[in-house]
Amino acid sequence: MFNVSFDTFTNRNKDVYIAPKIGVEYDDYNNEIVKYGKPFYYGNKNYQPLTWRNLQSYMSVYGETNRNIVQLLIDYTDTNVFKQFDLAYLYGATPKGEKVYGQNANYVVKAVREQNVKTMVILEEIETKEA
Repeated sequence: MFNVSFDTFTNRNKDVYIAPKIGVEYDDYNNEIVKYGKPFYYGNKNYQPLTWRNLQSYMSVYGETNRNIVQLLIDYTDTNVFKQFDLAYLYGATPKGEKVYGQNANYVVKAVREQNVKTMVILEEIETKEA
């Protein structure tokens, strides 16, 4: 699990890649296989861990979590760039070397909330299976 730096001066303006969710397929045993599109570079953005108050609000909607939650404020003109359940590559993760789109992603978009002049994107760390 990646430990997020809570120092706002060293934890800003980092690369963001997005792998859009394009659909769901089913295998021979009727198991869902989520398909993602080719990841694209969204830019160098300032995403931050949720503050305690925002984290409390998040947990009241989505339940308790032990994973890292971050928020990203984007221009309202970019609202359609993000959709719920898209994958994101944050904190140095990149799609380089992937054999399957989304394989190296480490966050999932949980919510896209329009505000007055900005849109807030909430991302939750993906649980990884450690050996």
